[in-house]
Amino acid sequence: MKIDSKISFLLLLIVVSCSSEKESDLKMDCTDSDLTVNIASTTPTTCAGQGQLVAATSGGTGLVTFSINGTNFQQEGTFNDLSAGDYTITAMDEAGCTSSVTTTIEAANGGVTLTVASQTPTGCGESNGTVSISASSGNGDYSYSSDGVTFQASSEFGGLEAGDHSFSVKDESGCVASVSATILTDVSLDADIMPIISAHCAVQGCHGDVQSPQLTSKASVIGQAARIKIRTSAGQMPPAGRPDLSQSQIDLIACWVEDGALDN
Repeated sequence: MKIDSKISFLLLLIVVSCSSEKESDLKMDCTDSDLTVNIASTTPTTCAGQGQLVAATSGGTGLVTFSINGTNFQQEGTFNDLSAGDYTITAMDEAGCTSSVTTTIEAANGGVTLTVASQTPTGCGESNGTVSISASSGNGDYSYSSDGVTFQASSEFGGLEAGDHSFSVKDESGCVASVSATILTDVSLDADIMPIISAHCAVQGCHGDVQSPQLTSKASVIGQAARIKIRTSAGQMPPAGRPDLSQSQIDLIACWVEDGALDN
């Protein structure tokens, strides 16, 4: 019985020791990772269809997934319906280690290449953003469209509201290519949002020193951006007893959050 008691005590020490290990201590050091991604093949764009690329990997730990935008990952290394241009493929294994490679989808047989040359933001709640697009690799003159139906000679588009927009180009052979652009607003965290939060929310007796979360830094405001938008839009922030935000201030917060809560 005494021996069993000692064994039980030792097992308990092992369990406690293992459970106290930090998760960060168990993560793989990716500097030692042998994960490598490469481009197995590419297919150029033509008038008959969009391009394709196929990525493959070697090394890594467990299941490897692929992404063409660094955010959304998939199990297959094949990406279809690609316009001509440069792409960066990122592979990630189960240990969270990554490897990236850049390749180019060429435009063949009259395929057109379309890129965003420049763009400007719009005001919050306004529609005055602009986009300039640039085409190459096609035949003859180009015409441009913001809806894929009506084409114009100019590659400049104005009167754009915040959000995602798609643009198309068509050459004289009838080849068409498209490109997307995201119009942001000109709302600034430093110049617009922090003064509102500092004056109305991050104050004594509220999110300045008592109520959690405290919103006294840019990092805390960015981390709570979605919650701040919901509560200010619903009139729940600032709390009762404090002056309400104006609709203009509420709109500025909403625009900044919808832009991605940027540290700008």
